[in-house]
Amino acid sequence: MKTSKAAIAVAMAGTLAVSACENMEETMGLLGAVAGAGLAYAVVGDDNGAVLAAAVLAGAAAGGWLGANFGRGLDEAERERVAQSTQQVLNSEIPASSPLRSASAAYSQQAAAVAPSVGWQSADNPNTVSGRTTLLQVSGDGGGGECRTVRQLVVANGQEEQQDVQFCRSAPGAQWQMA
Repeated sequence: MKTSKAAIAVAMAGTLAVSACENMEETMGLLGAVAGAGLAYAVVGDDNGAVLAAAVLAGAAAGGWLGANFGRGLDEAERERVAQSTQQVLNSEIPASSPLRSASAAYSQQAAAVAPSVGWQSADNPNTVSGRTTLLQVSGDGGGGECRTVRQLVVANGQEEQQDVQFCRSAPGAQWQMA
C-alpha cells in the first residue's frame, strides 16, 4: 500500500510542477527529475528511509539535468516535430510476435531491425537541428494496458542529446500518457 501511495504522490507532484513551468527547458528538466526520482524509488524500495531519500535525490538531480539539456535550444516548432515523431512511433502497429515485445528488446539486434523510427528536421534550421524517435520496447502495464519505451534523439549544432521515455495507455485506442 505504501508503494502505490508514494507513486501517486510523485506523479501528482510532477503534474502540478510541470503546469507551473514557463519554458520547455524547465518542463523537460522537471519531467526528468520526476522520472529520475521515480526510477530511484522503484530500484531502492521503501525499506530504508535514509538510503531511499539519497537515491531519490540523486535520481531527481540526474533526471533534471538530462531533461533540461534535452529541452534547451529547441524552438516551439522543433519541439512539435519531436512530439509528432513520437506520436507516429507510438501509434505504429506492432505484431504480437514482434521481438519488440521481449523483455530484452531494448538491447536486441532483432528488435532494432524491426523497430519503427521516425526522423525529422527543423524547418528553420534543417542543416543544424534534426532528430529521430525510435521504438525500443513494448510491454504490458500489468492492468491490461500497454507501455512503449521510445528513444528521442535530438541533434542540435552537432551535439546529440537523447532520452528514453516510457508512455502507457489503458486500452487500444486510448491516449498515450508519459509514465
